[in-house]
Amino acid sequence: MPRFSVTHRTRYTHETPVGSAWQSLHLQPRNEAAQQCESFELQVAPHPTDLASRFDYFGNKQHFFTLQEPHRELTITSRSIVLRDEPILTMAGLTPPIGDIPQLVDQAVLEEDFLLEQYLNATSLVPLLPEARELSHELGAELDPGVSTMDWLALFGDRFNQAFVFDREATQISTPLSEVISERRGVCQDFAHLFISCLRQFRLPTAYVSGYLLTHPPSGQPRLVGTDASHAWVSAYIPGSGWIDYDPTNACFVGSGHIVIARGRDFHDVSPVKGLFSGGGVKVLETGVNVEITE
Repeated sequence: MPRFSVTHRTRYTHETPVGSAWQSLHLQPRNEAAQQCESFELQVAPHPTDLASRFDYFGNKQHFFTLQEPHRELTITSRSIVLRDEPILTMAGLTPPIGDIPQLVDQAVLEEDFLLEQYLNATSLVPLLPEARELSHELGAELDPGVSTMDWLALFGDRFNQAFVFDREATQISTPLSEVISERRGVCQDFAHLFISCLRQFRLPTAYVSGYLLTHPPSGQPRLVGTDASHAWVSAYIPGSGWIDYDPTNACFVGSGHIVIARGRDFHDVSPVKGLFSGGGVKVLETGVNVEITE
């Protein structure tokens, strides 16, 4: 099982002193079947006096702190050592046909797990837009409803990936999905939200996953420290098989290079760092992530 070293640094710089800061963090990698967090260290400067943690509603480790000391700069650094293996995928032929999913999911919600319902409905960041429904039908056209859900997901994901362009400058956190659809450009967060909207309209329960992705430099070039970034993908529930993670940005099922931090309904549930500041005026946010294989 590969071992990864992950460093995530967030820095806020303010034009005037901040009186107080209240922050919520999702930075600690999850323990799951294919992943184990061996160690986790969190450093905050200036140092808060009330750093606390808990498991949130979705089973993610969440940290909180309040900083009453006046400051112009706040730095949050997390360091993790993670064992991550290739997730075991169900053979495509053993998953039900995509055409049977609505009935099977409705049965599962009523008889087995009502909590699945929350992954079928709209959220503030994942509205079930008519444009997304049209996109779903466009991308799903000519796909056989009798094909296994795993095969269908791979085919649909390929078509989705070909229809959109990854562009770091195209969107911001506040960019609505309708604009992502019309411009056909965005980043991993946009693609995860839009892919979720599409799959939920097929009655396929789908969650948002935040984490990190080990990247590789172009051939012949050295790997630069700090060039990795937070990543996002989706997890779809297939009756009889459970949750299957899929990366629409890279059109692939998730592998050992995907490190899971948190799972929720959308980005709001799992934001790595969010909070409020009292005063401070205009602030500048800088983030940097470094993921390395240690052995």
